Amino acid sequence: MQQRKPQGRIARLREFIRGVRSELRKVNWPNRDQLRQSTLVVLIVVVTLGVYVAAWDFVFNNLARLIFL
Repeated sequence: MQQRKPQGRIARLREFIRGVRSELRKVNWPNRDQLRQSTLVVLIVVVTLGVYVAAWDFVFNNLARLIFL
C-alpha cells in the first residue's frame, strides 16, 4: 500500500518540518570537548594553509618583480 501524500502547500510544509525534526533527533551531536577539539583542528589547518599560501604569494610576487622590472 502506498503512503498518502499531503495535498496542499501548508500540509506539505508541515510534513517537511516533521521530517526535519525526525532526522535531527537521529543526529549524534558532539559534546563540548569534541566541539572544542574540532574547532581547534580547523583553526590550525586554516592558519597553516594561510601561511603556506602567503609564503608562495611572497615568492612569486618577488619573482614577478625581478622578471618584469
